[in-house]
Amino acid sequence: MKDISLYVHIPFCRRKCAYCDFFSVPCKQSISDEYISALLFEINALKQLHEISSFRTAYIGGGTPSLLSAEQLSRLCESIMKKSEKKIEEFTIEMNPDDVTKEKLDAVRSSGVNRLSLGIQSLNDNALKAVSRRCSRETTLNALSLVKKEWSGRLSLDAIAGLPAQNREEFLKSLSEILDFGSEHISLYSLMIEDGTPLERAISGGSLQYDEDETDEQWLLGREMLSERGYIQYEVSNFSKSGAMSLHNSVYWHLKDYLGAGSGAAGSIFGKNGIRWQNSADIEKYTRFWLSQGKKNVEDFPRETELLSEETQETEFLMMGFRLLDGISENEYKARFNKSLSERLGEKDGIFSKWLSRGDAKIRKDGGDRFFSLSKSGILFLNTFLEAIL
Repeated sequence: MKDISLYVHIPFCRRKCAYCDFFSVPCKQSISDEYISALLFEINALKQLHEISSFRTAYIGGGTPSLLSAEQLSRLCESIMKKSEKKIEEFTIEMNPDDVTKEKLDAVRSSGVNRLSLGIQSLNDNALKAVSRRCSRETTLNALSLVKKEWSGRLSLDAIAGLPAQNREEFLKSLSEILDFGSEHISLYSLMIEDGTPLERAISGGSLQYDEDETDEQWLLGREMLSERGYIQYEVSNFSKSGAMSLHNSVYWHLKDYLGAGSGAAGSIFGKNGIRWQNSADIEKYTRFWLSQGKKNVEDFPRETELLSEETQETEFLMMGFRLLDGISENEYKARFNKSLSERLGEKDGIFSKWLSRGDAKIRKDGGDRFFSLSKSGILFLNTFLEAIL
């Protein structure tokens, strides 16, 4: 029996943000208790299948998990806690500012959740409206004030640089106000224009203006502000005070095993017989299966599976590892793939040596190990670097 991480997907939103390409569906009514029951049946089945005893971390994301009622939140979170023999070290739930109430905060806290992730994105009403966010500046500030008063666990806040209808000064003002609430973890993203989203169609059609260079400049200025406020960049888009890095997200970046439960959720088990699965995005089919009796054989699960070759795992290990400012452990790479990281990257006379020579990469010694990483300047060109080495 082993410990592992757990991701739980709540694929419902009141309405989708214009930039979002994650799987979710509009939900104007309350979320059914049947979906929660289905989730818990699946988690039990996954635990048995992979011989899991405990969850080191758990993360409830979406979609919009905070659309669940306080009673549903308590039921889901308490059940997850009871399924873990050891205490869950980091238990995170995402909330939308519009949904934050004292009742819901009390429900998740008393049920074992110790980390809250709030999607703020901006405190500028024009920017929020431009990307169809359903919350306003006033609503968000009220939610942040309530969290500051009532929440005693850890807190992570999100912000986005480059939103339409928000200039550089307005972005920095918004970010400064967000930081004033004292969150120990900040995710600062550059706006990505994903194909097929309403935002992409609006920009392509000319009804919204988007400037990629301005987005990059806003993000750089935001990074500078975060550094001045004592936040350490530890991943491309993530910053924290000392000791407040996200343990759950680190599972993804270090290519560790995790279970994925819920309609549309993905999970991965790495190693010699690596496997990844993607659950059915048909919510009705997913729910109906897990509520039925006598259909719990692995081949019947409503999902698609993919075998992960060593080559695929190595590629993903490099792609994810170089997102981190600490970089990739030479010893861990050797243990996982029985290869020399120095030779693979070209430390002596290859690609990595060129990035080293111009200060865009570095090698850090720690005990009997070495860590290969990009520098703060090099991380800005992560995709260029990955294309070169892969």
